[in-house]
Amino acid sequence: MVDTLTEQTIDRVVELLNDAILASTDKDKVNNLRQVQELVIHNDLVDNFLDEILGFQNDALVEVRKFVVNFIEAACSKDAEFFPKLIVNLHFALNDSSPHVVKKGIHVSTLLYPKFLKWASKVKVDEILESTHEVWCNIKRYIFNLLDSSENDGVRTQCIKFMEMIVICQTKRDQWSNTDDFSLDSMENCKLVNLEQLEEEANYVFEQLLIFHGTPHISSLNLMATMQSLVILARQRSDRYLSKVIQALESLHANLPPTLAKSQVTSVRKQLKVQLTLLLKHPAAATNIQFQTQIIQLLNDLGAGQSEVYKCLQEVRKRGLKVEQANIEPKPKKIKLEPDAESSTREKLEPVLPLPSPKVTRNDANTAIDITSEDLISCLNNIANVCDLVLVSLLSLPDSMPAHFLATYTPVAAAGTPSQIKHLARLLSTQFTTTGIGKGVEEMVERAAISAKAKKSQNSEQQYQKIATLVSRGIAQEAKKQEQAQLNNQNKVKLMPTGKTLSGSVKVKQLNFEELTTELSDDMKVRMIADSVSRIIQAEERKLITCPSQLESRNKVLTHLSTEFHDHSFNVATLVRGYAFEDIRNRADLLFNLVYNEYAVAKKNGNDMSHYDNCLSFIFKELIERVDVRDRDHFLPRFFYEVPLLTPEVISQLEGMITRETSYSGITLGFSILQTLIEKKIKLRPQLLSVMLNLSILMDKPEVRAQAIKVIKYLHEIYGADVKGPIERFSLEKLQRLLDPCPIPEEPETQWTEDVIKIFLLPYLCLLPNNHKLIHDLALVYVSTIPDIKRVILRVLDVPVKGMGMDSPELLLLVETCPKGAETLVTRIIHVLTDKQPPSADLVSRVRDLYHKRVPDVRFLIPVLNGLSKREVIAALPKLIKLNQLVVKEVFNRLLGTQVESGQNYQSPLTAADLLVALHNIDPSKCDMKTVMKAISLCFAEKHIYTDEVLAIVMQLLMEQSPLPTLLMRTVIQSLSLHPRLLGFVMNILQRLILKQVWNQKKVWEGFIKCCQRTKPQSFQVLLQLPAPQLRTVFRNSPDFKPALQEHVSSFTDTQRSHLPQSILDAIFSDDGDVKEEIPQLENNEPECDGQSNSPSSSVLSQPALIPPVSIINTNVNIATVTTTNGASAMET
Repeated sequence: MVDTLTEQTIDRVVELLNDAILASTDKDKVNNLRQVQELVIHNDLVDNFLDEILGFQNDALVEVRKFVVNFIEAACSKDAEFFPKLIVNLHFALNDSSPHVVKKGIHVSTLLYPKFLKWASKVKVDEILESTHEVWCNIKRYIFNLLDSSENDGVRTQCIKFMEMIVICQTKRDQWSNTDDFSLDSMENCKLVNLEQLEEEANYVFEQLLIFHGTPHISSLNLMATMQSLVILARQRSDRYLSKVIQALESLHANLPPTLAKSQVTSVRKQLKVQLTLLLKHPAAATNIQFQTQIIQLLNDLGAGQSEVYKCLQEVRKRGLKVEQANIEPKPKKIKLEPDAESSTREKLEPVLPLPSPKVTRNDANTAIDITSEDLISCLNNIANVCDLVLVSLLSLPDSMPAHFLATYTPVAAAGTPSQIKHLARLLSTQFTTTGIGKGVEEMVERAAISAKAKKSQNSEQQYQKIATLVSRGIAQEAKKQEQAQLNNQNKVKLMPTGKTLSGSVKVKQLNFEELTTELSDDMKVRMIADSVSRIIQAEERKLITCPSQLESRNKVLTHLSTEFHDHSFNVATLVRGYAFEDIRNRADLLFNLVYNEYAVAKKNGNDMSHYDNCLSFIFKELIERVDVRDRDHFLPRFFYEVPLLTPEVISQLEGMITRETSYSGITLGFSILQTLIEKKIKLRPQLLSVMLNLSILMDKPEVRAQAIKVIKYLHEIYGADVKGPIERFSLEKLQRLLDPCPIPEEPETQWTEDVIKIFLLPYLCLLPNNHKLIHDLALVYVSTIPDIKRVILRVLDVPVKGMGMDSPELLLLVETCPKGAETLVTRIIHVLTDKQPPSADLVSRVRDLYHKRVPDVRFLIPVLNGLSKREVIAALPKLIKLNQLVVKEVFNRLLGTQVESGQNYQSPLTAADLLVALHNIDPSKCDMKTVMKAISLCFAEKHIYTDEVLAIVMQLLMEQSPLPTLLMRTVIQSLSLHPRLLGFVMNILQRLILKQVWNQKKVWEGFIKCCQRTKPQSFQVLLQLPAPQLRTVFRNSPDFKPALQEHVSSFTDTQRSHLPQSILDAIFSDDGDVKEEIPQLENNEPECDGQSNSPSSSVLSQPALIPPVSIINTNVNIATVTTTNGASAMET
C-alpha cells in the first residue's frame, strides 16, 4: 500500500514538473512548483527530484528563480545533510541579475547560516564539510561586499540583517541575552572553525555596521534598518556594544545625513526616539547612570515628554530592583586608549575573511570624543565663551529659518543645567572629532605616534637577534606549507552546483565538403529554395514550432533567404512578405527582420538601396491598401518610426496616402506620422517639412489643408529657427503670389477666386499670432494687389488680428506708419481689435496722430471713438453722421455700447443723453438739417437705451438752452409718440416754453402749436396761459382749436372764469373778423416744419394726433432722479 502511494506521488510530481516546464506564465509555473515542493518535502522525495527542481534556477522568470531559493531553504531546514548539495546553488542565486532574487538569497542565507553552524558543531569534520564551510565563507564575504557595491536599497537592507545575524551567532551571550538564539556558546566542541576567529570576525562586522551607520549619504531606509540592527545588538550583547551604540546614536542625532528630505528626517527622528526608548528600558541601563543620562538627554532633544521618560524610568527602576536583589553586577566597560594590536588570531582569521587593520580604531575615536567633551564642558561653563559663540554665530545666521532646521529642531527642555551642558559638549565633541580637530584628536594622534615609535625601536633591537632564526625557520616552514598545500589540493573536495547540465562537446572528424559535393544548377537551386521556403512556412501551420527560440530561428532563415536570392526567377522575398501579411499581428517581427536585413545588405553592397527601397515600398503599400484599419493604425506608425532609413519613395507614399484618404481618421493618422517624423528625423526634416507645407495649400482638399495648417502652427510655436525659417519663407512666398496675374503661372486662364485666395493666405495668416512682424508684408501686398484680393484679405483678418492683440508693438507700428493705399486695411484691423473691447491708450494715440497729421479721414476715428475725449467726439459728429447710414449706426452702437456683451465693463465719452443733445446742437453750416434728423431718428430706434427717463433728460437739457434748438419740438413730439406716459412732463415743458416766449422762434413756435394739437384736451390749460395775440395766432393756424376751447371755457364756473383775463376771453369768444391785430413776423432761417416738407420730422409733425385724449394731467416724470441706461446721472431740473 505504501509503495502504491509513493508511486502515485512520484507520478504526480512528474506530471507537475512537466506542466511547469510547459506553462507560459510565471503564476502557473510557480503554482505547479509549489505543489512539487510540498510533495517532495513531506514525502522524503527530495533526493529523487533534486536535479529536476534545481534545473529551474536558470529559468527566465524571476518568480521561478525565487521559488528555487525558497526550495533550498525548505530542503536544508528539513535535513541539514543537503547543505553540501545546495550551498553552491545558493551562492549562484546571490549573483543573479534580478535584485529580487538577490534579496531572497540573502534572506535565505540569514536563516540557514545558524542552522549550518549548529549542524557543523555536531557532525564529524571531513573534506565535504570543510568545502561547504569554505563556500559559506565566500557567501559571507560576497554579502559583506554588497553593502557597499549594491545600489539597491532593498539589497543593502538584507545585507544589514545578515550582518546582524553574524554578530549574534559569532559572539557569546551575556546575562541579558536571549537564550533561544544560536551563539558561540553552543560551539565550544566544534573543531571545524576557530572560535576566536569567528569572534574577531563578528567584531569586525559590527565595526562595519557602525561605519555604514555614520555614512553621510546613506538612504533613510538603510539608516533606519542599521539603527534597528545596532539597537538589537546592544540589547543582546550589552556588555560588548551598548556603549558604542549609544555613542553612534548620539553622533547620528548631531549629524543627520544632509541628503534626507524633510519627511525622511521626521521618520528617522521618530525611529531614533523609538530605539532610544528601547535602550532606556534595557536592564543594563539600570546599572549605569551615565547611559541613563545620555539616553534621557537624547530623548528630550527628540521631543519626548516627561511622562514618556518617567514611564520608561519606572520600568527601569523595577528591573533594577530585581537586579540588585539577585546581586548581579554587570562588568563595567573598559575603554581602550591604545590602538588594537595585530594578534595571532587576526592572522588566523584571514583565510576566512580578510580584515583590514585600520590605523585609527573606533575605540580611539570614542576616546577622542570623551577627551574633547571634558575639555569643552569647562569652556561652556564660562559665560564669556558662550556669549562669544552666540555673537559669532549671529554673523552666519540666515534671514529665515531653513526647512531642514525646522524639521529637526526641538526646544531645549533643560537649558543651562549641568546635564544639558554635558550633552551639548558631547554633540560638539562628536562634530569636532568627525572633522579631525579638538584636544582629543590631538592627544590620540600623539599617543599613536609615541606607540608607533616605541614599537619601531623595539622591533629594531630584536631584529638582529632573530634574523638568523627567522631565515632558517622560514625556509623550513615555507617548504612545509607548500607540501601541505599540495596535499590539501589533492585531497580537497570541490563542490559543484546541483541540477541538470548539458553534456560536453564531442570531437568529430572534419569532412572535406569540396570533395564530396558538386555545384547545383540554377534550376535546382530555385526549386530547392522554393521547397525550403514552403516547408518552413508550412511548419507553423502544422504546429511543429513549439517554443520562441524555434520561431526566432525560423524567421532568421526566411530573412536570409529573402535577401540572398533577389536575382533569381523565383522571388523568395515576395513569397515571404505575402506570408507575413497573411497574419501581420503575429508576423510583424518577420517584416522588421526583412527590412533591417535588406538595409544591412545594402550597406555592404556600397549603399545600393534599390532592393531595400523595393522592400520598404512593398510593405508600406500593403499596410496602406490591404490590411484592415485597426492593423494599419497600429503597424503603419511603427514601421515609419522604426525602419533604419526612409527613402524618398516612402515619403511620397505617405504624402499620397494623406491626399487620397477619404476618412478623417486616415487623414489624422497620416498627419500624426508626418508630424512625428518631422520632430524625430532631424536629417530628413527639410524634405518632410516641404511635404507638410505643400499639403497646406492642396486644392480641393479642405480637410487636408485644415490639419496641415494646424500642424504647421504647432511646429512654428514649438521649434526653433531650423523649423520656423522654412515655414515663414514658404508662407511669405505664397503671400507674394497674390501679386501675380493668375494663381497658376502654367495655366494663364485660371482666375483668382475667393477660395484660391484663401488657400494662399492661410499658411501666412496662421503664423501672424506667433510672429507679429509678418503683418508689414501683408500691408505691402495689400497696396499692390487687385480689389478682389483686397476684399478677401479684409474678410479673413479677424482671427489672426485678434490673436495678435491691440498691444502688439508691430500692429501699433503699422498704424503709425500706415503705407499709402493701406488705409482701409489699417481701418479694418482697428475695427477688429476694438469690436468687443475698448481701445488701448497707445492705439488711440496712434490713430489720433494718423488722423490729424496724415490721413484726415474721419472713418479712422470710428474704432477708437470710445478712447477719445467728449470734446473730440462732439467735434467729429458732423462728419460722422454724413457717412453711410450703416456706418452711422455702427458709430452710435460704439458710443452707446450696444455691441458690448452683457457683464463687460464699458465706458463711453458720451452718455445717451449727451449724444442726442449734441446732435441737436450741430451747426447747420457744418451739416444739413435733414442729415441731423436722420441721425436723431437712429437714436430713437434704440428704444432699450432711449427710455422715457432718458428722453425726459434730453428735453430738459434742450429746453434750458438759449436760443432753443430748432429740432426741439420735433423731438418732444417724437418722444411723446414713443412714450405716452411723458404727457404730463410735456405739458410742463410747454408751460415753461411760454415763459421763454417760444413764439419768438418761428419753427419752434410752429412745433409748439402742433404739439398742442396732439395733446388735446390736456393742452387747453397751456393755451389759456398764452397772451391774447399769440392765442389768436394759434386760432388762425389751427381753427379747430377755437370751438373746442370755447366749449372748454363754457364748462367753467363763474369763479373759474373770473380768473381768466378779459383779453383771453375776448380772443376765445370774438369773431375772427373782429381781430385786427397781427403778430410781427421774425426773420428766421430755420427749416420749415410744415406739412409740405419731405423730411421725416415734418411728416411726423403734420400727422394728426397719435395720442388719445387723456384725462389725467399730473403724469409728470421726475427727472431729478432719472439716470440714463449706461449709468450717467441726469441733470436736475
